[in-house]
Amino acid sequence: MHAPPITYLISSPLGDFPVDEDKMHFPLECDPRETPYKVYFQTIKNFLQQDSFSHLLKAACKRCGREVHVHEINEIIIRAEKHGALYHPASIELVLEKSSVKFGLNVAVSETGRDWLKKEFSVIQDIKKKCNLPYLPEVYFFDEQATMSFLLEEWFEGYHEFHLSMTESGEQVLKLWEFGKGYTNFSEGQRFEIYRQASKILTLYYDMNDFSQIYPWHHAAGDFIAKAEGNGVNIRLITARQYNPYMVFQEKEQMNPVIALFYFLLNLTVRMRLDKLDGVGDTVWAEDFCLEASVKGFLEGLGLKKGLKDYFSSEKEFINILKSFSPEDLKAAYSPLIDIYKGTNDYPVIIENLDGHVEALNAILRNCPS
Repeated sequence: MHAPPITYLISSPLGDFPVDEDKMHFPLECDPRETPYKVYFQTIKNFLQQDSFSHLLKAACKRCGREVHVHEINEIIIRAEKHGALYHPASIELVLEKSSVKFGLNVAVSETGRDWLKKEFSVIQDIKKKCNLPYLPEVYFFDEQATMSFLLEEWFEGYHEFHLSMTESGEQVLKLWEFGKGYTNFSEGQRFEIYRQASKILTLYYDMNDFSQIYPWHHAAGDFIAKAEGNGVNIRLITARQYNPYMVFQEKEQMNPVIALFYFLLNLTVRMRLDKLDGVGDTVWAEDFCLEASVKGFLEGLGLKKGLKDYFSSEKEFINILKSFSPEDLKAAYSPLIDIYKGTNDYPVIIENLDGHVEALNAILRNCPS
């Protein structure tokens, strides 16, 4: 059988670095088990080669829309892309005779990560069946080996992580981590678009009937990725760890969908503002433009939902309900939501900013056209 040569690389904002043999004993970042890169790459190789590359070839057929045979593969490039608390994702690039095709490969090493990855495979499959939306990756194959678990999935080409950062003069900026090209600050318009689109995406996946939503997610984890296109930007969501109601309502079947949606909006507008400085530092709170963008994206997503008239005549009816809340009412409503954040690094930041957030949210809602 033809065995394509495999190249091992480590991705960085400055470009790809080859993995020399003398560096293969280095441990993976963020891995308490200190798994060596040699074991990481070798286990990925074993995963790809099993059953004569059959799972990889099936995924390639789906992506290319035709049969792809192993003899067409001139090279396989495995890139270690990043390292996080749960996963150590890689990209898998197949260099074919006349083109190339790329996949994402989520790799979990810890027991916690492996449990989450197995669940994520099932969750994304279920969401894909339920929601005909393009924002989550297609998932192709999940496998568990002795020391690692793998999820082969769609790769969003040209999309990268982004995080809040501070300039030397103390200005808050949103920075794109464009691997291979370095860091780029988004324009004000692009920043607004990122939060608008992210809020719209989460709202589109929200289930009005049983209150299910994609949660947990966090900007600090890089769960949303962005692709700059001229002056514009596009957003994708790369994970869905759970798809359940966020708050457990008593007697759910009798719960008013308007109240459930109200709490979804409250939590969305707070969580959208949270990040870690430069992705790894202290928890940071996005400025008020993020709140305005979040509300706009939420309302746009709500207006596109099928079956909305089963609950209100239009999204404007819901806006009028929101306008009836005073800042004091909003803050009281936030109380059970904020309690859920206790014990996290986000909690003190939320408490510090909650009064201003509530006042700004109330003003934005009152200015929405009825």
